[in-house]
Amino acid sequence: MKRTLYILVFLVLWLGCGKADTENTHHPVSYERIPLKSVFSAGDNIEVRFKGNVTDSTHLVLSNTWGSTVLSPTWKDTELTFRFPKAFQQRAGSCHWALVYNGTIYDKGEISIRPNPAKGTLMESYLGPQSIIAGKTDFSMFVTSPTDIYDNPLSDSTEITYNYHYGDIVQSSPVLSRNLIAWKNIHSTEKSGRILVTASCNDSHSKELSTLVNPANPIDFQIAYERTHPYADGNQIITFSTDVIQDEFGNIESDGTLVSFSITNTKGMVLQTAGTTINGVAEARLLHPTEAETWKVTAYITGAAKSNTITLDFEAALKDFKLSLSENGRILKIEEMQSFMGQWIPDGMPITLRLEDENKALFDSKRTTSRLGKAQFTMSEDFYPNGSYTITIEAAGMIKRKNVLLK
Repeated sequence: MKRTLYILVFLVLWLGCGKADTENTHHPVSYERIPLKSVFSAGDNIEVRFKGNVTDSTHLVLSNTWGSTVLSPTWKDTELTFRFPKAFQQRAGSCHWALVYNGTIYDKGEISIRPNPAKGTLMESYLGPQSIIAGKTDFSMFVTSPTDIYDNPLSDSTEITYNYHYGDIVQSSPVLSRNLIAWKNIHSTEKSGRILVTASCNDSHSKELSTLVNPANPIDFQIAYERTHPYADGNQIITFSTDVIQDEFGNIESDGTLVSFSITNTKGMVLQTAGTTINGVAEARLLHPTEAETWKVTAYITGAAKSNTITLDFEAALKDFKLSLSENGRILKIEEMQSFMGQWIPDGMPITLRLEDENKALFDSKRTTSRLGKAQFTMSEDFYPNGSYTITIEAAGMIKRKNVLLK
C-alpha cells in the first residue's frame, strides 16, 4: 500500500515539475499541520488540515486497501482543509496520506480507521453440511462473520452468542471471533432429528439455519415371508419383508434405503429381488418357481447390514399330465395338466421337448407354454426326417419319455 502511495506521489511530483522551481526560492513554502487524531471509527468525518502560505498546486495523496486518490483542498485565509471521500471514511484499516506541493512532499502520516459496530451490526452465517450422521462423531460447522454497516469485519475477540435447539433442549454458548470469523462444530446427537442454530452479536441476529441428523448405519435385521400356498405353480407371488430396520441407537432407517434379497435355489442358481424401506420396513416380491425346489433367502443392505437366512420349500404343483401322438407321430399333445386341487395348471407353465435320434444323440429341443391345461408340439416334415426318435417332455419338474415313429 505504501508503494502505491509513493507511485502516486511521484506522479504528482512529476506533473508539478512544469512550474519553475525558482518559485520556491523566491517565495519559501511552509505548512503546519493542525493537530489530527490518529484513530477514527468507520463512517466518521475525517479531515486533515494545515496552515500554509501557498494553496495552489497543493494536494493530499491518500492510499488504503481499496486504492489511491488525490485530493484538492478547500481553504479559508491560510488554512487548507482536505476532506476524505466517503469510500475512504467507511473502509476500516490503515490509510496513508502525504501532503505534496510542486514536486515536494512536505508532510505525511497514517490514520487508523476501526470498525463501527455502534451504528449497527450485520451477520453473515453459514452451516454445512446440511445433513450429518447420528452418533456424536459427525458434525456440521457453523460459521459466522459479523460486520458493521459498512461491511467491515468486526475486531478479533468480538463475542458472538450461538444458540442451539434440538427437541425440547435450547442451549447457548459464547464464541469469540478470530481472523474475521467465528465458528463452532455442531455435533450430531444419538437420536435422529433436526438441529436449529442461530447466532447473535450486538443485538443483531442471524437467520435460522438447520442441519438434519440422519440415522447411522443399520444393524443386522430379521426377515420373513408370506405366500398363499407352498406349491411351485409359477403363478402366485411370495412376499418377503423385513422387520423395522434400525441403527445402533434405535433410530429407524431413512425411507428409501435399498434392501436386496438374494435367493439361492436347489440348483445353485441365484435369484435377486429388492425393495426400499418405508417407515423402516422393506418389502420385495417374486413369483413362485415352476418346479419343486428349496430356496435359501438372505437380505442385504450393501456395505452395512444383513439379515438372517430363511429356508422355503416348494412342492410340485403339477400332479400328472397325458401325452398323445397323431397317427403320423408329428403332432404331440400334452393334456390334462392338473394342479394340486385338480384344477388346470396356470397358463404359461413352461414345457420343454427334447428329441433324440436312434443313437441317443440330441436332434432338437423346443419350448412352449401351457394354456387351459394343454400344450402342443408339431414336428414338420421339412425339418424332421422320417424315422424313430425318443421324445422327452419336461413340465414343472415332471419328466415323461415316449418313443415315436415319424412318418
